[in-house]
Amino acid sequence: MAGIVEQLDAGIASLFSGWNTYSTLIAIGLAGFLGWVVFDIQDADIHPLLLARQAVAAYVRQPGESAVFRSPETPHGYGLRTGLAVKPPGAPAYTAGRDGDLRDVWRRVTGEIPLEKGGAPGKTGSIQTVFGKEDLTDHTIADITREINVIGKQLKEHGAKRVAVYLPNSVEFLATLFAASFYGFSPILIPYNQPHTALVELLNQTGADSLVAAAGSLPLTDVSKGVPGLRQLIWTVEKTSRHMDWNEVPEGIGGKVDVTVWHELVQESKTASTELPTTAAGSKPANLVFIWQEKPGAPAEIVELTQANMVAGIGALISALPSPQRMTPSDTFLAVETFTHSYALCLTLVALFSHATLVINSVAAPGVELGLATRNIAPTIIVASAETAAKLHSATTSSITSSLKKLAHYLETRMLTAGRMPTDTFLTRLNAPKRAAVGTEPGKLRLLYVSERAGANTPPLSSNDLSDLRIYTGARVIYALTAAKVAGAVAQTNIYDYRRGIGAQNKHSHFGLPLSSLEIKLVDTPSHKTTDDQSMGEIIVSGPSVVGGEVSLGVTGKFQNDHTLAYV
Repeated sequence: MAGIVEQLDAGIASLFSGWNTYSTLIAIGLAGFLGWVVFDIQDADIHPLLLARQAVAAYVRQPGESAVFRSPETPHGYGLRTGLAVKPPGAPAYTAGRDGDLRDVWRRVTGEIPLEKGGAPGKTGSIQTVFGKEDLTDHTIADITREINVIGKQLKEHGAKRVAVYLPNSVEFLATLFAASFYGFSPILIPYNQPHTALVELLNQTGADSLVAAAGSLPLTDVSKGVPGLRQLIWTVEKTSRHMDWNEVPEGIGGKVDVTVWHELVQESKTASTELPTTAAGSKPANLVFIWQEKPGAPAEIVELTQANMVAGIGALISALPSPQRMTPSDTFLAVETFTHSYALCLTLVALFSHATLVINSVAAPGVELGLATRNIAPTIIVASAETAAKLHSATTSSITSSLKKLAHYLETRMLTAGRMPTDTFLTRLNAPKRAAVGTEPGKLRLLYVSERAGANTPPLSSNDLSDLRIYTGARVIYALTAAKVAGAVAQTNIYDYRRGIGAQNKHSHFGLPLSSLEIKLVDTPSHKTTDDQSMGEIIVSGPSVVGGEVSLGVTGKFQNDHTLAYV
């Protein structure tokens, strides 16, 4: 035993007798390497096999078509998602619930329908607005409910059947939308900032008999003369302009158009009930009319989505996220896209249905600067257009000039490539990568929705661009394909899909898998055909969230080897 100890002592003495600066550097390098290996062996956020085959293909296909692809939530042989699964208070947990309509979304906000399964009614949602540099303004749910009643009764008593809504994102926009559902008239959602001639044309094409518009946003004389069917106009007036008389009717119009002011109607009905009608006039709420344009003033496609289409799209967007990532009352949701886009509107209704705090900013349009739209807000979830996301990516990328910042960006890119969302560590505190100025609380944003409009000539975002956006914002990014005749989205990427290098750098990334409210097939075209080795052709979508049950998107696509949808 003594001999072994002496040999060990002699070996240690020999080791340290030859120790020098190089030995120290080698030891530090080995220790650092071992530490990095231990730090870098965390599991990916999702198992790679779940990304290797995302959509579920049918076992057979028809001649000239691809197999039908579905979400794993609703595999073949099961029904597609059709609604919100609304359960009344006290309903057993095993009941399926009904599909519901937009009235049930607001009843959820007011607390009439409980948030938790088996929970007691009474808890309400939260809605706030922000104007420019002003602070947030809270709105009580009871006051908004009263406005819904007042405006709904006003329009219904004057015989309104098709009410055009020409407003930026606002509480009045949502109040009119819900009033339409409760009082049985169709809202026509017209994108804001239209040229006057284009607005008159849209009002005539949609058959509008009433109009809710921002004060001063249109010339009343021109509209009244150009739209013979218009019988009623309600101005919404900002607080700074309420000292003016907006009830005045220009000469020549006479009694043709009844002009009223939103806030005056509400003030005259301060004692109005907050109890909403139990049923809309008629058997079911009317349809919603959307205007699909590449930009304001461009040729428009007019689309009517039924309430069934809407709730199917809303329900699919809720279930598309895994339970830990779904919207909760602790979230703050902001739409930097107009409510006239069905994807942004459906996500806004998801936020209301989930009791997330909804922040409404009138600065919302394709291409708006995200930093300006969030300068007084600390959102956790944002929906934005592809133009906005592309502008954010371009501006942030061009500002990275330091070698240290590029190194930090590379390290977080490696982490994303390994399947993990980067987190705040000791190294990032020493040398953090470039972050975009989004919100008043850096690091609070956790989810960014980005929408691609099919056939609308939007800027492409590659998989590398989406990966960069995750680093710039510190949030997970979902990239969705949307279409005029589909409520919500056609397909959207998995929230944990961080892969890079998929597809060409200057082309659109893939759009993930179909939502659970629809299914997709590809029909052969003269130049793109499905074979045993590839699925390619014109994109055909069918399901409860689709107008008429089935529609062609008018674009060609393909399902890649991982069963994700992409443009050809």
